[in-house]
Amino acid sequence: MYIERFCVKFPAQTPTDFDEASLIGVFQGWIRDEKIGGTLIDVVDYRHVPDGPGIMLVTYEINYMMEHQGGYGLYAQRRWSSVENQPHTEAIADLIQAAAKFGTLLEKETGITLNGNEFFYISNDRLNGPNTDEGFEAVKADLTMALGQIYGGKSFAIERVQNDPRERLTLSVKVDSPVAIAELCAVA
Repeated sequence: MYIERFCVKFPAQTPTDFDEASLIGVFQGWIRDEKIGGTLIDVVDYRHVPDGPGIMLVTYEINYMMEHQGGYGLYAQRRWSSVENQPHTEAIADLIQAAAKFGTLLEKETGITLNGNEFFYISNDRLNGPNTDEGFEAVKADLTMALGQIYGGKSFAIERVQNDPRERLTLSVKVDSPVAIAELCAVA
């Protein structure tokens, strides 16, 4: 399978007194101090957009955002040009590992907690990853292979999120046992 653009989203919980605007300074500090890999470009504030991307850290390779649509979470979208011709299975594992590294740092510096045992896979490529039964089966096969690498012998379930066929193909992944987001950095 060759899907050019896709995303993962890990659910997040914030402390009760959390001020989302504080992420702007945190992410700007990460750019200044080069705390994550890649070419770090800018921080963008989209909190004014209903169900929008919230606060976004833009890099040349991956866009990271603390997104609100369908619940608060860490949303990571790889820019395909940085991994051109990489097999889809490897690209999935790489994006999950990058999101886990980002999430681990986020937990340490903000008090936000992320669930490492569940996430969404979202196809942003309606041509190669259409929201159809066939598209689901094709993505599920690649995702299953990637999850075997990421979660080792842990049991997991992959389900198609039922949505309007005009929406993006979305798959829900749930692992049967708790997994800290930091564990995914070493496994993926």
